[in-house]
This record gives sequence, C-alpha cells and structure tokens, in this order.
Amino acid sequence: MKTRLIVVLLGFLGSGMFVACRDDASDKDDDRPGKAVELAFQAKYPGATGVEWESKGVFREADFTLNGREYEAWFNTSGIWLQAEYAVTYTSVPAAIKDFIANSIDYPPTLWTPDAATEVLERKNYPDWYAVELENGANEVTIWADAEAYLHRAVVEDYSGNDIPQTILTFVTQNYRQALLTEVGKWSDGAYQANMLDGNEAKQIYFDRSMNWQYTEWPVLFSEVPAVVKEVLNSTAYENYTVRSVDYRQFPQGDRYHFVLTPKQQPGLDMALDIDLPVSYTHLTLPTNYSGKATIVHSRYVLLLQTSMVILSNRHYGCRLRSVEGSVG
Repeated sequence: MKTRLIVVLLGFLGSGMFVACRDDASDKDDDRPGKAVELAFQAKYPGATGVEWESKGVFREADFTLNGREYEAWFNTSGIWLQAEYAVTYTSVPAAIKDFIANSIDYPPTLWTPDAATEVLERKNYPDWYAVELENGANEVTIWADAEAYLHRAVVEDYSGNDIPQTILTFVTQNYRQALLTEVGKWSDGAYQANMLDGNEAKQIYFDRSMNWQYTEWPVLFSEVPAVVKEVLNSTAYENYTVRSVDYRQFPQGDRYHFVLTPKQQPGLDMALDIDLPVSYTHLTLPTNYSGKATIVHSRYVLLLQTSMVILSNRHYGCRLRSVEGSVG
C-alpha cells in the first residue's frame, strides 16, 4: 500500500458541482501562486529548488526539492501554510514509533515487515504524523502515529480519485463547499477518516463503518480559545493540570472544544474534557473501570472529578471510555 497524497477539490461552478481529482500523473499547470503565497513559501522553505506550482481552487500546491527530499506543500491563497508531505527512511523514524511497532500485538514483527520508506505528514497546529507501511506477503497495512506514538491508528485501505466512496464525497461537497479533500483512509475497525484543507485550517472528518458522519475536528492554539471557555479551566478543579492539546469539534448536535489535560504530578496520565458551545455544559471522560465519584461543583460551568484519581493511560487514550455528564447551574 503506497500511501500518496490524494486530492479531491470540492466546490461549485455555477449551479453544477465541480469535483477534480488529482493522481500522480496529473499535468502541472505551473501557475504562479500569487505574491502572498510566494513570500510565505520562501520564508517557510528557503533553499528549495525545482519548485513547481499547481492550483486547486483556493489552494496552491508546491512540489519541490529541499535537502535532498521531495516535498509537497500546500498553502491557501492568503499565504497560510497548511500542510506538507515528504518521505524519510524507516531507520530515521522516532524511536517511540519503532518501539510501538516492534511490540505490536495486532501486527507482530515476526510476520509484518516495515517498508524502507516512511511518509511524514506535517500540518498546521498538528503534531507530525508518520505513516509506516507494514507488509505480510500480499497483505499490507499502514500504521499512522505521532512522534511519541501517543496517538496511533492502523489504516487498512487508502482511497484515491474515483475510488473515494461517493458517500464521503457527497458529504464534504454539501458541507464544506470550498474544501480540498487530501486523504481518505479506512481504519482497521472499519471506520473512515478523511483529511481535508478548508479555509485556514487542515481538518479531519470521522465517519462510522456505514459512512455516517460522526464529527469534524481541527487543532487550535490555546491562545485562540475564547475567554469564556478558558474560564472553565481557571477553576481550582483543574489547577493541577496542564493543557496538552485543544481541538475544535463539530458534531451533528453542536460544536465543542476538546481538551486533553495532563496532571502536573503524573505526566502521561491524561484526562479528556469536552466543553460544549455555548458554554453551559461539560463532559468529563473517564476510564471504564473508574470507581470514584464524579462530583458537580457549584460554580458556573465545572464538572469536577476528584483530581487525585489516575485518569487515563496515554497508551489507551480514546479507547474503552465512557462519559460522565451533568448540567451545571
């Protein structure tokens, strides 16, 4: 399974739908990207050579060479860098990823062999992701992981061009009309993830096994979180935690901020906190074996978990969880 950048432009031209798909054989139009994009590119990648530009709606892709590596980088027309891809050797992959793969139960190294090349995906406000392709005879799977192997998933099938499921194409076309769909993958559990560029952000869309939309998310800087949301974290309930990451999530029932909090005294044992918009309700995510008490605190917004509890192992974040919810008066 050779992972490559898959691009589907979703937009409207007059009253008809315009969908353009990119594959590796597409012609380069070499359009100049505009001054804002060129200046941003030069600042981001000084020393790049062999630069070729391609326009896709409101986005610009640069193919170039830098330090002996072939890159693909994407900007919007305002000059905001959104993502880039390049390849490295598997031997240069972070040790945490190699350790995770070497100790995999689902894909034991006695049966599954890593490919010599590994794709690196860099995106605005995201950690770098590494795509390690494993082979077992005719069987292939791609392990995507961040540098710490804190987040990881197995992708068993990639989709490109006309192979992208029509249900996913239709959803994105109807809901993100100027978006650029860059990657679609099927997870080992049968769910789907679609990566896209939309406006000033690189976003991820999650679908269940039946391709029903679950939610869309993208990371945000803590400095960009509204004050009314930060007020929740200013409570004494969270004074012993630091913010590891913040995502903005869109659900069918409404939007929310998703925080991952790390205890100051026990790094790596994390808690997930969701704050609905408008701010009046919080969801505290606990392990299934949690036996303590979740307590409503009389303050404006806060749902408090006794902070002495060990909340969540980093290796199992996102797995086997339940939510404890409560309205706060």
